[in-house]
Amino acid sequence: MPGPQRSPGPAPGGVNQQDPTGFPKFHDTPPPPGPAPAVVRAATPPSEVASLPLGGFRPQVEVGADGTLHAVYYDHRDTGDLLWYRQSRDGRAWSDPEMVSTSTGRNWGPDLVVTADGRVLVAWDRADEHFYGQGWLRERGDEGWGEAVALTAGGNVELSSGHIAAVGHDLVYVYIEKPMSPQHRFVAKWRWRRDGTWSEPVAFSDGKLDAWHSNVSARPDGSVLATYDVGQGGGATTLYVVEGKDRKFGGPQALAGVQGERLHFAHTAEGDWLTWFLKTATFPRQVFVTGGKPGAWSPAAELSQGMGGYHYDPFAVTLPGGDPVVVWAYDGGTVSSLAYSVRRDGAWTAPRMLEPVGPGKAELPSVSVGPDGRVHAVWAQGVAGKTTTWHAELAP
Repeated sequence: MPGPQRSPGPAPGGVNQQDPTGFPKFHDTPPPPGPAPAVVRAATPPSEVASLPLGGFRPQVEVGADGTLHAVYYDHRDTGDLLWYRQSRDGRAWSDPEMVSTSTGRNWGPDLVVTADGRVLVAWDRADEHFYGQGWLRERGDEGWGEAVALTAGGNVELSSGHIAAVGHDLVYVYIEKPMSPQHRFVAKWRWRRDGTWSEPVAFSDGKLDAWHSNVSARPDGSVLATYDVGQGGGATTLYVVEGKDRKFGGPQALAGVQGERLHFAHTAEGDWLTWFLKTATFPRQVFVTGGKPGAWSPAAELSQGMGGYHYDPFAVTLPGGDPVVVWAYDGGTVSSLAYSVRRDGAWTAPRMLEPVGPGKAELPSVSVGPDGRVHAVWAQGVAGKTTTWHAELAP
């Protein structure tokens, strides 16, 4: 049976593929002119986690309680899009890649969690040659990788945007799914694992419009926050948040007065920080952030205000003292890299840009703060389906 095509493309139902160089039209369109963020050097020299010719896409990073860096990404091969894991003690020397996924099929969208006791959990979306999709999970302990476990039933469905959160020994999984038909819409769903048993899938959204970009994260108090957006796709969508605890979720709440896509979040004991980007005429122009709690959010602040270029794929973390940091991808046309802003003394700092590592577009950063307070970022950089995965330590 032939392997999947190497180049990204739309699935039969129209879902945007998760190959980061596959969906943004702005790759071929010059960005708006205007000021660029000030350039700063990384705290440590950037290193390649996955190098060309295979490269790496949609990387994720987590720092364990012992300071070990864990990273996952996928690459394009003739047999399929395969998912890999590596680890590092210093962010410069990385272990040999370990295959996480099956050796065939389209294995996309990895999500990575490292638990307090050192277990590594990876969830991902797998599609076969017909684009039939299924969510999968694999865990790595002291004795290595366990068997991959299916998180959804599969069958004649498309599936995307699977994410996990660990809450003690519980595990929460969110995703979007729809029957393989242009008449159906993607629905955001969730499941909860306790004592090894998964609850039945439950829908967040009603399926009248497509759901996109589901996500979930554990809070310090043992609850979780799930997010997704709903709309036509290709433009501004409505952003939703849902709180969960003890194997159940409350009702979804729309963020009033704002639109955007791809929510990400960070948490403190006092509340949550949410960040997202907004497209104008299908082009990603602005990154926003708000803080607070569901039903009581602060006015949204635009971190990209006054800047030229494209701004997209934001990711939020909190520093040990509780200050939030938002990291996003910036494309100024001639240069592209990671930009970031920190909230200090009640205000967000002017954006700064990591010194570019090379040509191509920076995309889909993932960020994690270690027990020593160091801020580690991984991201993909490249064009036309060929990207290098980089790691750098930021100095916010």
